[in-house]
Amino acid sequence: MFINNPRIPFRTAVAIVSLALFSSCNTDKDDDLDVPSSYEFARDGASTVDFSGQTERLDMLALLSTYMKTANTVGVASVDEQTLNAMFGNVGDPFVGQTFSKDLKSKCFSADTAIFKSWFAQLADACQSSQTAASGVAGVLVEGSTDPNSGYRVNANGIEPTQIIEKGLMGAVFFYQAMEVYLSADRMGTSGNTDLVQGRSYTEMEHYFDEAFGYFGAPIDFPNPVTLDDARFWAKYCNTRNGELYGGINDEVSTAFRTARAAIAAQDYEERDAAIQTIVEKWAIVSAASAVDYLNRSKASSGNAVYKRHHSMSEAIGFMMALKYHFNGGNSKFPPHYNYAQIEQALDIVGPNTNLYNLTDQQLENAIGHIKNAFPQNEIK
Repeated sequence: MFINNPRIPFRTAVAIVSLALFSSCNTDKDDDLDVPSSYEFARDGASTVDFSGQTERLDMLALLSTYMKTANTVGVASVDEQTLNAMFGNVGDPFVGQTFSKDLKSKCFSADTAIFKSWFAQLADACQSSQTAASGVAGVLVEGSTDPNSGYRVNANGIEPTQIIEKGLMGAVFFYQAMEVYLSADRMGTSGNTDLVQGRSYTEMEHYFDEAFGYFGAPIDFPNPVTLDDARFWAKYCNTRNGELYGGINDEVSTAFRTARAAIAAQDYEERDAAIQTIVEKWAIVSAASAVDYLNRSKASSGNAVYKRHHSMSEAIGFMMALKYHFNGGNSKFPPHYNYAQIEQALDIVGPNTNLYNLTDQQLENAIGHIKNAFPQNEIK
């Protein structure tokens, strides 16, 4: 039996003997898992945690997003479609000054890689325009901005491709890999947690779970206020939701990740599965709640400037799209607890093919209603 942290004791003599004899299973139920306060686990003095590949992909998406956002000023050098595709696939050393061994494309839900390539093309096409944007005219949308040359680069429908790409890849790579690959019924079964991976300090199951944690983008001591600025992508938006409407969600997700990892080390699969169910449900809430928040900001009645409202609608579309990648009948240990058909109805109202200039507040409210109806009652506020 492997213990992944010296702070995870087995309280019975049977379990202690099992540890000493390096037993492959623990038959004595441990009702007192000792869950560490930080995502730090060790064996024989060596860390058993490794999500370096996920960190690389978070870094790559961050650099891709930074590059895309250089297009948000009228008259700046165009964002190049070839460069976008090279960054997506990590081909030809596209990250100036940084070298990565991983890529985003190979981990993207394969059936949808063409969708993201089409958005790269839309962004590049919009960058060819030196005009300010309007309905039917791609360019930089500046309406309402205090700077007539600064806003958001949008297509002819007023959609900001940068936000569709960023939030979409958060779904099609990070969310998908966590839900359907690393937290799959196959990888979170009962095998692969006895022997160490050759040359490593961890078991396969431990490593798979670490990779799911890595895709969440949280510091190991999340949500420590000192390191909250280091939260990225999903963890950043989880923290944004951790306010009046969803108070405590940071702690719920963090505790679930640490509990599941401790349970894997203790081979307590019942505790592991309960924690995994919390993770998948709360992660989806972060996405849906973010979409609702951005749709509320998109209403004319919000008082936000037009260019900011289009930015918010684009983010909302990306977050709704991201929910696609946890499949009912897929590989996940637990199926989605939401009805994606309702999300699709919301996307029919405000989606990647919508002319955002024509949307009314009532239509946005209708889309919000579909998102809320997709989840158990009162879960999305």
